[in-house]
Parts: sequence; structure tokens; C-alpha cells
Amino acid sequence: MKVIKTKLNYSNSYLSLDINLLRIGCVAPFDIFIKKDDDFVIIIEAGTLISESLHAKLKNQESLYISKKDEDKQILSCESLKHYIRHNRDNPQKRVMILYKISEQLFDMYSSNHENIIHLECVELIVKSIIYLIKYDEKFLKNTMPYFENDHVLYSHSLHVAIYAVSLSNMLKFNDDDLLKIGVAALLHDVGLKKIDETVIQKESQLTQEEMKLIQKHSQYSVDILNQNKIHDPYIINAVMHHHERFDGSGYPNQLTGSDISNFASILAICDVFDALTNNRPHRQNYTTFNALKMMMRDTDMVNKFNQKYLNIFLKSFL
Repeated sequence: MKVIKTKLNYSNSYLSLDINLLRIGCVAPFDIFIKKDDDFVIIIEAGTLISESLHAKLKNQESLYISKKDEDKQILSCESLKHYIRHNRDNPQKRVMILYKISEQLFDMYSSNHENIIHLECVELIVKSIIYLIKYDEKFLKNTMPYFENDHVLYSHSLHVAIYAVSLSNMLKFNDDDLLKIGVAALLHDVGLKKIDETVIQKESQLTQEEMKLIQKHSQYSVDILNQNKIHDPYIINAVMHHHERFDGSGYPNQLTGSDISNFASILAICDVFDALTNNRPHRQNYTTFNALKMMMRDTDMVNKFNQKYLNIFLKSFL
């Protein structure tokens, strides 16, 4: 550990840093300073991995400081997300854990308020982080999936579907604006589940006909909540409304077929089902990536339900 460069003594421009905010194995998202000879000098640059030995050395310092402009970066939040993602972009496990934490924060805020308010700036920041990582790492999906959580709670399922959808859309050469739209649609496609009794959603036995009809209302509920939050983009609304439509007409809510289903909705349909198959559900254990894709492409009950062109391209993400 050594002094990297000197800063002028603008003491009101620096804040004390709590060493407990720096965790071993994480990357510092900001420059860290000490005070020396009436100046503030950098001893750790942003992007430095905090090893056990480095953490011990920092604890021995009398005082540590950060620039006041970096105050918001001390805690992982929607506002600091891009800084944490940039400094952890080469660590597949860490970057996905960061996305999980922010997605959980986003959906906790949404679930806990009665007005169904969605933090839209946070939604956009999460999707932009996914786009950034996918463009940075051409094997992003293959490198990241081993660290996916094996459950089916709303925040993790929504994040997985967003990652899958943006990855597939990027392979389809969607422009950045469309990548953002498909990512937003994917992240919010199931927000309407909030209006459905949790006991029905988590039921382990077969759903009754009435319970199935109730579950199927979540697409419309999701659209209603997006409109309430002033999301009116027709591509996003269409994708959310029709992510359960199937190419053979067996889906809902409108039993659309083939080319009547939008590109966005076709992508969400694939990603939504794939994530459901590869995660534990109340009534069954998860399938492997290979077996899930095999079922979607060849199983007699599923082979005609998806856009096969998109499904074949999606397969290449894992090769």
C-alpha cells in the first residue's frame, strides 16, 4: 500500500470512511484517502480488490476518507449501481450478486407500498447494467448462469428473465433503445402477481380451473400497474400483456398464434418458461439447462409453442 497521488487540502471536500463498509473480497468503488502533511492523498484507487491483508492494513490507519462526491457510493443502491458494476465487471459471481441485491431492493420497495409505485429510474439502471455487461462480456450468459440462485421468487425470476431477454435480443442485433425496452418489459412482466393470493401462486398441488383463471389475470394486472406508473410504450405493454401467448394458439389472454405474437412477446415467452424450468418450483425440482432447452425444442407438448428461430439462437448463448 503506497501513496498514489497528492490532493489539495480542501478538507470540506472529504468525508470519514467507516472501514466496516469495505468487505474482504469486494472491489472498492471509490478512491480511498488518508490525511498526510495537511493534504489528502490516495492510498487505494477505485477498482482495487480488498484482500484480507489489504483490509488489515487499512484497519491500522488512524483515519480513512473518501471524496464527498463519492458519498453515495458507500452503500450499494440503485444510484451507485453503475459504479459497482463497472468495478466488478470481470467477476461473474460478484456482478450477478450485485444485480440480485439491487433487484431485491427494487421489488421490496414495490411490494411494500400500497400504491404499486415502481422505482422506474432503478428499473432503467438495472437494465442498462445488464446491457453494459452483455456488451462487455460476449460469453456473459454462459459465465454468469453458474451463479444464478435456484429459486422462483419474484425479484430473482424477473432479473433472470431480463438477463435472458436482453442476451437473446442482443444476439438478434436489436439496437440499444430496443434492448432497453425489452429489458424493462422483462423485469416488470410479472408485477401483476402482487394482486394474486400468494397461496395460489405457491400451491404445490394442481390448480383448479378457477385458480388457473385467477393466475392468468396477472398479465392484465401487470399492464394496469405499468400504465399506473406512466409506462405507455406500446412495445413494452404488448410484451407484458402477451408473454404467455403460444405459437400454436394455446396461450393467454388472447390465444394469439404465430406472427400475430410480437417479437418482444415471443422473446419473453421463451425466457420466462426457460427460467421456470431451470428453477425449483413448489411442485417439482429444476431441470438442467440442457434438459430445459431440449424440452422446449422437442417435447411433444412444447415443440409448437415457441418461435423456433429465436429458440435456436437462444441455445447458442450457452455454447
